[in-house]
Amino acid sequence: MVVDGWFASHADSGTPGPHLRLRASDFEELVIRTDQVPMLCALLTAVAERTDAQWAVDGQQYADEVVRRSPDPQDPEVERASALARLRFVASVGERADEVLALIRAADSTDEAVDSVAALLDADPVDVLVRLARFNLLGLTRPATERRWQLIDGE
Repeated sequence: MVVDGWFASHADSGTPGPHLRLRASDFEELVIRTDQVPMLCALLTAVAERTDAQWAVDGQQYADEVVRRSPDPQDPEVERASALARLRFVASVGERADEVLALIRAADSTDEAVDSVAALLDADPVDVLVRLARFNLLGLTRPATERRWQLIDGE
């Protein structure tokens, strides 16, 4: 489970202020055991308190600099587009995994590997660096691949 402390949310029409977002992962539901509820409540309270404290220090500046500019990174459509871009990247790596690995193994540096893979996948090198650094190879299993394509296709 991931609990994000936010300084604004579109869940309530984009009002700046401290918010919490709960999620399991991109597009997946969260399920917890009932015996985990007290711990969840305690953790939510701790994150809420930290978010409130941070808002008191930095909230107005954040609202002025980030929330009111376009595009808002927490807008549901912007988040969805970003999540779909991540899923498409994983799909591209999966479809060309042999070539991606060959380029990485043959590279003399991280920069060379990133640039080569970016060219192969027609992707931004910064995105390739960030996404490959956190790449989950188990996300290439058949069930994960099937689920990814369902999400990409909007099913």
